[in-house]
Amino acid sequence: MTTNSTDSIHSHDPVLARHAAKATAMSDGDRLRRCINDILAITDLPTKWLGLGLEDICQRLLDVVGPLLNVDFLILRIALREGEQDTQIAWFGNLAGLENSTGFRHSVTSMFGGVISALSQETAVQLGGARCSYVLEKLEANGAKGLLVAGSRATSFPDEHDRPLLRVAANQAASAIGEALRFREDAHAGILSDRNKIVDAIPVMAWSCLPNGSADYFNMHFLAYLGITTEEAVGWKWMSALHPDDAEQLKGIWLELLKSGRRGEAEARLRRSDGEYRWFLFRANPVFAEDGSVVRWYGTNTDIDDRKRAEEELRRTAAFLEQGQRLTQTGSVWWKPSSGQIYWSDGAYRVAGYPVTQKPTVNLILDRCHPEDLPMVREIVNRAIYDGTNMDLEHRLLLPDGEIKYVHVVLQNISSDAGDPEFIGAVTDITGRTIADKKLRRSDVLLAEGQRISMTGTFSWKVDSDELAFSDELNRIFGFDPDVVVDFDRIAARVYEEDLELLAKKMAEVRLGGDNPDYDIRLLVDGRIKYVRVVGRIVRHLDGTSECIGAVQDVSAQRLAEQARDRLRSELAQLARVMSLSTVAASIAHEVNQPLAGIITNASTSLRMLAETPPNVSGAIETARRTIRDVNRAADVIVRLRTLFKRGVATIEPLDLNAAAREVIALLTNDMQRSRISLHSEFSGELPLIVGDRVQLQQVVMNLLRNSIDAMAENSPSSRKIVIRTEPEDDGGVQLTVTDTGSGLATPEIERLFDPFHTTKLYGMGIGLSVSRSIVEAHGGRIWAAPVSGGGAMFGFWIPGRDKPNSPSAMKADPP
Repeated sequence: MTTNSTDSIHSHDPVLARHAAKATAMSDGDRLRRCINDILAITDLPTKWLGLGLEDICQRLLDVVGPLLNVDFLILRIALREGEQDTQIAWFGNLAGLENSTGFRHSVTSMFGGVISALSQETAVQLGGARCSYVLEKLEANGAKGLLVAGSRATSFPDEHDRPLLRVAANQAASAIGEALRFREDAHAGILSDRNKIVDAIPVMAWSCLPNGSADYFNMHFLAYLGITTEEAVGWKWMSALHPDDAEQLKGIWLELLKSGRRGEAEARLRRSDGEYRWFLFRANPVFAEDGSVVRWYGTNTDIDDRKRAEEELRRTAAFLEQGQRLTQTGSVWWKPSSGQIYWSDGAYRVAGYPVTQKPTVNLILDRCHPEDLPMVREIVNRAIYDGTNMDLEHRLLLPDGEIKYVHVVLQNISSDAGDPEFIGAVTDITGRTIADKKLRRSDVLLAEGQRISMTGTFSWKVDSDELAFSDELNRIFGFDPDVVVDFDRIAARVYEEDLELLAKKMAEVRLGGDNPDYDIRLLVDGRIKYVRVVGRIVRHLDGTSECIGAVQDVSAQRLAEQARDRLRSELAQLARVMSLSTVAASIAHEVNQPLAGIITNASTSLRMLAETPPNVSGAIETARRTIRDVNRAADVIVRLRTLFKRGVATIEPLDLNAAAREVIALLTNDMQRSRISLHSEFSGELPLIVGDRVQLQQVVMNLLRNSIDAMAENSPSSRKIVIRTEPEDDGGVQLTVTDTGSGLATPEIERLFDPFHTTKLYGMGIGLSVSRSIVEAHGGRIWAAPVSGGGAMFGFWIPGRDKPNSPSAMKADPP
């Protein structure tokens, strides 16, 4: 509440002063005229108030009304809106005749400075030792309420002249106050608008609160984050967005700040519009009035979620690092030689044997170096200081109690300035490891070298508990990781399937107490077969348990050499037969072709003779023509057979694989009928053309069909079936497969089926599938074989379409 008081001796307006002096001598008419003039004087006041503030308007009103009424005091009190202080202005006359004018003023302001809603509208009271009468006039304007109080010691107050004049003054006061408030609100609204624009432009969440802590403003960043409107956030409603674990603590801190009136800050999580909680730093500052009371709070919320997460990660990392350094007996080191600054972690202090209160220096470390290692350490340190050379060394520390520590120091120069190195690294206590290494190195070197040279590994098998131990070399032979715990399941997984029975038999003999003779088995490691020789002996301990100690030697190189020798002998013999194959085939074709040519000549002569006499022997002529057609077909077959075994230039042309396959089937039809084989062809009607050599691809089809025919030689006639199938592929290529119900394929043999001179037939030469693979690959395709469930085998090949980039544009004269 603000109170202004003004003493007046009625000298503000000389006319009014003279008018007041003559008031008692006036007639009724004069009094009426005076009342009217006074009312006009009051109603004219608004023209003089333009542009004035609320308090100035009220003060001028009292300065005019007081002398007109000739009263001792006027009190004008205005109760503004909630949250704003009341305004009270007091006016006093000359108070002539009062012994204690100061006490009178104090009594008046005390009486009307409090709650006056309960006071009578008009009454007489004792104030400051004097009896006074007062009149209350209520006023209300633009949401503000107030009172105008006039008081006088005159016994005639108030008379019929005072009441209307006071009422007019109250109305004018209400009008002036309303206008001033409207003007102030308009100006305040403009200021708020400008302030809000500025605050909204600040990239931070801002807010303000009334002195009681109730929020009345949030900038757009705050509202956008919460995803709510101002109406949904004002007061204390915004606190519903606080994390449940943080709400009570933040509220307590906020109430404490309101109570103390001090600025402060706190951290809490706020829920974003999408439901995610993020950490914020809440800061609040109070704004004070002239009397020291808080009139408003302003604050900001700063997103510190990323910082909090980084701090948590840093704390966790620091904890992990400290624990890791403690467990590994390692410490971190930072060193800047130019300034002499050194930082040690707690772990580094532990390794060096110094208390953490000791300031680390280079000399501190050199003083602890073992005398025999000191020159070497000093030289490396000097190179690091002057050249910025990285450090990586192992040396000994000699502690005051005589203990010797072995340490490993690694320092890396991280400075970009070659003349000002800066190092960061670690120091590790390797005493235990070094001592253990020295004890084991001698025996390990001898044993490991001996096993490596002889390709022999050792094992221990505790028969009662099945606990196994493999040497490093034996782990290498079996393809085991050295850290893997070896058990019999892992061993069985490495043993070749056909040798599992032998291994089980030998293990059973050991369990029954028998000794373990030498034996050979095969291992399958990383897709490669290894031949190993196993030697074992039984050791019976005093506690009654048995242990099998043995060795396993890798003899793969010796066994493969023997197999290669035997295979070479066989392949040389086959090569000798193959070298004569082309000549024999050509000779046979030539010999067969001559009699066929004679048949054609004889058939033609017969046809001519029969055509002359007797005439009209149509049956004989037709027979001769069929003979010529069949003989020409036989000759064509002979030519194609010769071409298959003849070296010549490949003919690249578009071709229909279905048609080429049908021609091959026609050549083999008689053979399949004699062997009582049922052939089913499933040719696709949407097969695209391919590009290649027709004869060579027919040779592939013939080889696949011939293999299927031979594979079913031992089958019963009713079960001999072949299915040849063609189909297009999604990539534009063409696939042909031949499936039979023959003896099938053994898994180990599949990988070698297409090797030169490899055969599974008793009298086979091993060139058909090898040649087939060469032809298919030369056409940019691929060939494969697979066993068929229930027995039999499937061979197939794929050739790219004519428009594919890997289609052959030119073929070699002979496939490799």
